[in-house]
Amino acid sequence: MAAQPKEYFDIETAAKKDSYLIDTETLAPEVLASKFKKFSGVEKVFYLTMVVAALVLAVGLLYVKTKTLEVQGNTMDLRSKISQETTRKTEYDQQILDLTSGTKVLDTANKADLKQNPSNVLKATK
Repeated sequence: MAAQPKEYFDIETAAKKDSYLIDTETLAPEVLASKFKKFSGVEKVFYLTMVVAALVLAVGLLYVKTKTLEVQGNTMDLRSKISQETTRKTEYDQQILDLTSGTKVLDTANKADLKQNPSNVLKATK
């Protein structure tokens, strides 16, 4: 009789027929169930606590990663807004300098037929 592939035998049948050298301590579902029944109540609670802690840790890490990405996105938005506002401020400063330059003021005064009188100029002091 030809041997069938390993997946056609369950652990008990294979062990009885000696068709494979299968250790009864393998991780088959039946073996795990029988081993789990041998655990004491304290061991079951301990392992269950470890599984729950691992799940809570995984969910917590995902939450932290999501919040980190959200904060990074907000930071990038704020940096772009700051950059735009800085550019706008620089443009306004340039316009102020252009409008208050001496030649611009003199041109405007000459158009309005105003004369320059140095005796009317006062210096501001502290």
